[in-house]
Amino acid sequence: MGEVVAGDYRKLLFRSQNLPTGRAKKTPCRLRSVTNYELYKGLWSSFNDKNFFEIAWTLRRQFGDIGLYRESVLYNFADNHDVNRVASVVKNKAHLFPLYALLFTVPGVPSLYYGGEFGVLGERGHDSDRDLRPSWDAIRTAKTAVDRDALLKAIAGFARIRKNSVALREGSYRELHVSSEQFAFMREKDGKQALVAVNASEKDRVISINAGDLRSSAARWKDALNSGREFRVSNGALTVPVYPSWASVLEPDAE
Repeated sequence: MGEVVAGDYRKLLFRSQNLPTGRAKKTPCRLRSVTNYELYKGLWSSFNDKNFFEIAWTLRRQFGDIGLYRESVLYNFADNHDVNRVASVVKNKAHLFPLYALLFTVPGVPSLYYGGEFGVLGERGHDSDRDLRPSWDAIRTAKTAVDRDALLKAIAGFARIRKNSVALREGSYRELHVSSEQFAFMREKDGKQALVAVNASEKDRVISINAGDLRSSAARWKDALNSGREFRVSNGALTVPVYPSWASVLEPDAE
């Protein structure tokens, strides 16, 4: 993989993941993946500005039906060694939870910058960015934006769900709902589906999805992220209540 800050990522990417063999000397240098700085920016600013339309636009542009990178696997991140840590960037620290939920459910490969799993703070100074890169030992006692155990547990849960879902790992992307503080999309692969719903509000919010947009015969959907919750298609729609500053990951349940 390689780092690309701006421009058309396709210039450095293989056109597909079927990498050429036997013709290495004749094949122009290409990479399996590059850093997705465009998504990085939308991840935090969509929460800060109460504007999920921004990240929705980015995901459509990158991974929609005619998306530029729909056949590529980009390297997604919330922060890294060159930018302020996302725990310092987000205005409402509770938004770290749904932000990381998005990181682990949108197309691409999610990555964690060390300490991010605890919500460690860090900003670039006027003449140094050393605070972005504390020693590993210092991470253990570093100041965090939220309860470190709670965020670590949440991120482990997001990672577990992604690992167990081929739709989240490799699936296509399709937008279902977007508003200022709520966002929902579908990932699909080989008949498997995962519906992701995110709420940035400080209150419970309901996201309603038209039954036809589900493209599924399933009448019942189970929430893989919030154990025990399930919802039914009723009156032509799937109605999903999402907790404050949190997310749901629904999968169809065959009855």
